[in-house]
Parts: sequence; structure tokens; C-alpha cells
Amino acid sequence: MQQSRSRQLPFLIATALISVCVAAKSGFAQTPPAASQTPPATAQMPSAGTQAPAAGTQAPAATTQVAPAPQPLTEAELKKINGLIADQGRDVGVDPMITDILGLTANGQAISCRAFAAFDARSENEIHQIYLLPDAKGYLVGHFYKDKVDVYLTDKDFALLAALAGVRGERPATASFQDAQYGFGFERTWWANFADTH
Repeated sequence: MQQSRSRQLPFLIATALISVCVAAKSGFAQTPPAASQTPPATAQMPSAGTQAPAAGTQAPAATTQVAPAPQPLTEAELKKINGLIADQGRDVGVDPMITDILGLTANGQAISCRAFAAFDARSENEIHQIYLLPDAKGYLVGHFYKDKVDVYLTDKDFALLAALAGVRGERPATASFQDAQYGFGFERTWWANFADTH
């Protein structure tokens, strides 16, 4: 019996070493995962007085910050801009590609309207244009900067309806309304300042 115990001991040691080696290869000694670029998700706890969603229902999505909606031009600013268009503007044809995309025309139909353009005093490569649409239906507002162009369609009260964005000389694409509102806020402010100072 003594002899069988002594033979068992090397067998048990060998088995233990093999199992450690096999376990190490199969993930026993794992390396920690690489640090993630995104922070881990944290549980959202409802604030006091807020009920948690019922079991099995989804919580509402988190809201994202949005630029505040631009304030409309004042009646005096619109009157001043209309005066600039009438007195200093020119009759021009509007690119049918632009009007087709915005739904103002179809099949390359041309329209002409009175337009006024001004250089941005802060930059030598920025041009702001405003077109009074036929029958005073609204405005097309163009902003040319760097190699880009943004075109905004507004109603007669200068409220944003639609927008295009693109690279000069190429076909523009419709802009999302959220992106358009953001850009139009700056453009509306530029025209308000221009009307107030000219």
C-alpha cells in the first residue's frame, strides 16, 4: 500500500500541473480588457417625485441640446431688408437646380427675382445674398463661405421652411431641419445686424 501511495503522488502532481497549464491557455489567466474610448453606461435614477417606467417598458430617450430657435426679424428689420433689395438689388435668375430641389419649380423651370448681396466685413471670402421670391412668397437666403454654400428658404415673415447645403459648383443636398435651424440662426442674426447698421 505504501508503494501505491508513492506512485499516486507523482501522478497527482503531474495532473495538477497539466490542469493549471490547460486552464491558463483557455483563459484562466486572462488579461484585462483594453480601456474603452466611451465611458461605461451608468444607470439613470429617477429624481424624487418622478415615477420609474413600469417593468417591461422603455425609459424615454435622453434629450440632446439644440440651438435655440432664431428669433424672427423685427418688422423694421424686414422693411429695411426689403428696401435694400428694392433700391440696391438687381433682377437675377435663380439657379433652377436650387429651386427644383426646394420644390419651388420643376423640370428646370427658371424663375427670376430681385436680389441683394453683401460681403461680410469680418471675412473677405464670405458673401450673403437675399432673394425676394416672386409674388412676395418668401425669401431665398444664400451664404457663401470658404468653398461651401448654404441656401435657406423662408416664408414672407422670414421663418425657415427648408435648406440646402453643399460645396460651391456641385449639386447641393437638403439639410436636416435641425442643422438648418442652427445655421439659419447665424444667418438671420447676420441680416438683422446688417439691417440695423445700414
